[in-house]
Amino acid sequence: MSCKKPNPNSDYISKADCSVLIDSLNTYNISVKPIFDHYCAYSPCHNTATAKHKVILDNFSDVVAAVNKYPTRFLCGINQDGGTKPMPNKLPKIADSLVLKITCWIKTGMQE
Repeated sequence: MSCKKPNPNSDYISKADCSVLIDSLNTYNISVKPIFDHYCAYSPCHNTATAKHKVILDNFSDVVAAVNKYPTRFLCGINQDGGTKPMPNKLPKIADSLVLKITCWIKTGMQE
């Protein structure tokens, strides 16, 4: 999948099989925040203190804002399919099961 389309996130979202996840448990606080805390929201990357590239990923409202503001970078970056900088930066790709949690969280409306 190319990430050079105007909003390639829609491709990831439409292809995601979210039936393997329980929607009520795939919320920001339960599933998504721990992933961002571990892979994204630390110094010198995307926490409030450093806000690399003005992207903050250490709280619900800022993560939702980042997903909405940078749709091309978001899922393309964590899927590391090219067309945008791979995330996490200079680290191996996040496990597919965790990428699926993030993708399905977005697909189902980004519940807190």
